Amino acid sequence: MKLNLDTLPSGRSPLEVDETYRLDLEEGDAGVVRMCGGLHVDTTDSRVSVRGDLVVAGEGVCDRCLARFAMSYAADVEIVIVRDDRVDEGEDGSAWTVHQARGVVDLEPALKEAALLTLPQKMVCREDCRGICTHCGADLNEKPCGCDQEITDPRWDGLPS
Repeated sequence: MKLNLDTLPSGRSPLEVDETYRLDLEEGDAGVVRMCGGLHVDTTDSRVSVRGDLVVAGEGVCDRCLARFAMSYAADVEIVIVRDDRVDEGEDGSAWTVHQARGVVDLEPALKEAALLTLPQKMVCREDCRGICTHCGADLNEKPCGCDQEITDPRWDGLPS
């Protein structure tokens, strides 16, 4: 998504977002997500502020039962564009603060980062997901597996009952 600084009106204006991005993670692939919603653009002579909440929707893998499911969560977006040509030494190139006086600013890195930072740490297909059996690997949401579910600690086996 691109934002043209030269054509922005002064004051507050809406910015509708409906974009599709690919989020690549090292441990797993969140795949393709769709970010949609409305942002507010506040424009002054010295800076542009882009803020709001977007809905991120895509396909996830349940951490309990390993099933694929449709996930959806909110992503808080806050981007500041400082209208100057200065580039500070030692800046980490954060997508949240951009130094650019004129032209077109690419918002894609900041939007992808917002989606990644708000990605749920524990993804579950539903709150009452029972997961998989630790012995045979059966999906316990479909049916009980029949394995002995009594949890024993082998360190206590040597004690008399």
